[in-house]
Amino acid sequence: MQNVPCTDASGCTAVWPDLPLPDGTKHATAGAEVNAMILGTMKVGNETYPTYNGYLMYEYASDTGPRQTNGQGITSYGGTWYVINPSGKPTKTGTSGGGYHY
Repeated sequence: MQNVPCTDASGCTAVWPDLPLPDGTKHATAGAEVNAMILGTMKVGNETYPTYNGYLMYEYASDTGPRQTNGQGITSYGGTWYVINPSGKPTKTGTSGGGYHY
């Protein structure tokens, strides 16, 4: 879990890009395997970001395609990064076969 905010200034978002919603979008939309009841948003500055079970979501820059989880368990930028599974819990062993990091 992140102890230090992932920011552009720290270089963190170069490795762990954040996932802002498109301009003008106020709500995240649940896709396949996503529990709409734990999908939310968080406003940071002028941007709105999706959250899942309260976690901000990030991608891993070295993932090159869907359902890759190459960042699973990596410790960097003040924390250890895990995939969030469909129930909204961190997957701390192995990989879940897909998902977003927090």
